[in-house]
Amino acid sequence: MSNEEKSQADNVLTIVSQRPVTPTPSLDKIEKYWNVVRANRLVPSRAEIDPRGLEGVLSNAFILERISGGLASFRIAGSHISDLTGLELRQMPISALFGPGSRETLSEALEAVFDDPAIVRMRIDSKSGFGRSALSGEMIMLPLRSDIGAVDRVLGGIALDGKIGRTPRRLEIQSQSRKSLTGYAGPAHMPSVPPALDRGAEMRRDLSARVQDMKAQADTLVGSHLKLVVDNT
Repeated sequence: MSNEEKSQADNVLTIVSQRPVTPTPSLDKIEKYWNVVRANRLVPSRAEIDPRGLEGVLSNAFILERISGGLASFRIAGSHISDLTGLELRQMPISALFGPGSRETLSEALEAVFDDPAIVRMRIDSKSGFGRSALSGEMIMLPLRSDIGAVDRVLGGIALDGKIGRTPRRLEIQSQSRKSLTGYAGPAHMPSVPPALDRGAEMRRDLSARVQDMKAQADTLVGSHLKLVVDNT
């Protein structure tokens, strides 16, 4: 194994790996689109995500907004996801889809997506019951930047096999795989924002320059209409 291959392998963390996380076509398409949009950058921005690029998998896709820590709520949720609860999911926390035993694991995974940042894939399922067949599948979460440059959005997807049946359904996390994009440095670490992406900083610099120009013009204008008066009495 080359040094480059070893370095890449060191950035992949597999947790509770009794069952491998296998590729799912719809989630693969979401991840490939995310990679195309980000090009050679660390993380793409939310504003760059175009629904036309996710044609055919929109029902599986979702976008999250960070609330705080490992909490995030739905901004957009495809029909395949909202059908799990029978409710409109906008503004609802993603943890509402999961059973109590999986919510801490989900929270830790979300922190990794935001703070590392990292790509997270999970093997998920929902047990069978009255009017409910067993569901199994995957979820993926991919980090995004907001308009101010912070990594506080997620492009993700859920794909499940089986009939949903009676709702609401609760999902459980069976395994997960994390791929670090920078190397984990703790929850307090936030990667620096490339100048090309930090539109907020650029706007602030432009505004500051304009203010300085206006002050200089005002000083010149005022100075030209003032004269020194000396009172020697």
